[in-house]
Amino acid sequence: MAIDWQPRARALVQELAAQGHLTDARWIEAFANVPRHVFVPRFYGEDHSVVDGKVPAQRDSWLDTVYQDSTLVTQIAPVPGTDLLWSTSSSTAPSLMARMLELLDIADGDRVLEIGTGTGYNAAVLCHRLIDAQVASIDLDPMLIAEARGRLATLGYRPHLVAGDGTLGIADAAPYDRIIATCAVPTIPPAWISQLAPDGLIVADVRGEIASSLVALRKTDDQTVQGRFLSSPGNFMWLRAKVRNPLRDGGTYDSTWTTDDARQRTTDLDPAGLDDPNLRFVLQQLAPDIQAMYRTDSDGTDVIHIRADDGCWAEVAFNGDNGRHPVTEVGARSIWATAEHAARWWLEHGRPARSRFGMTATAVGTRRIWLDDPSTSMP
Repeated sequence: MAIDWQPRARALVQELAAQGHLTDARWIEAFANVPRHVFVPRFYGEDHSVVDGKVPAQRDSWLDTVYQDSTLVTQIAPVPGTDLLWSTSSSTAPSLMARMLELLDIADGDRVLEIGTGTGYNAAVLCHRLIDAQVASIDLDPMLIAEARGRLATLGYRPHLVAGDGTLGIADAAPYDRIIATCAVPTIPPAWISQLAPDGLIVADVRGEIASSLVALRKTDDQTVQGRFLSSPGNFMWLRAKVRNPLRDGGTYDSTWTTDDARQRTTDLDPAGLDDPNLRFVLQQLAPDIQAMYRTDSDGTDVIHIRADDGCWAEVAFNGDNGRHPVTEVGARSIWATAEHAARWWLEHGRPARSRFGMTATAVGTRRIWLDDPSTSMP
């Protein structure tokens, strides 16, 4: 049965253009002519139920949703040691795709490496804008690569696809003029910098567990990329270590923590202040080992819970007296003291937005976060 997708695709493109996500006529043409439904034959709802385009009763709902500006989960996996199911692949919201592709500032002859093939839809849009020989893409999951290769081939696209560790890039097809990562990384892997051509550009989502920001980095010499963070987050799934494990490090999920040797004190840092994404960004840079921060209930009191990889944690109550909030802490160090330090630094520097920060990263694995000028550094 023929699928009437073109009117839906045109409506989506008009929406993205009206909102300013698509401005380049060549990308507008690519989004209008690459059928997203080919790459999303089914997806998972919020309750993990499957919406499948092959089911007659679901066809219209499936097709309408595929051509909406939304991220669609296409693969899930169990979290080891739990009853949880987490997403391991998705089709990114077209508005975010469009923003990142336009940030790449692609010229007609550029060679592009995509990290995170997923469904293959982004690779298809790249192939439509360029030619197959100029596009390479890598994904950890061989099954995703096989499915993407088949879907791409049905449309006549045959980019260079590899199943492997995305942190290593694809050396045999380097150098690349542009690298785009559709998965999250805590920093820029050295191999990407080495495989980037002179004056090349990387667009990626650099994130931790509490903050995410897109970054655009230009190669300034053989060993270095440099650029600014953007005001918008990516919030992509992590570039993972193991195929069947949705956790970032490929380990097991531990939701327990010790309450031994709990210490009590107070703080003048209002935990509500950590709702500000710019302060969370600063805290993430100063404490990249934070593994969780969330609002919860403790004995009937709203608290914010913050925990680090080494087991240190703190709970801070939203209520308090005279501007002081009760703090409970456990561990060899005070993770809340780090939050207080981050807040003081951020306030002293005029509450800077994420877009005022930049990164300098090197092919030997070093990185530096700076404010306003590359000659500065965060403490």
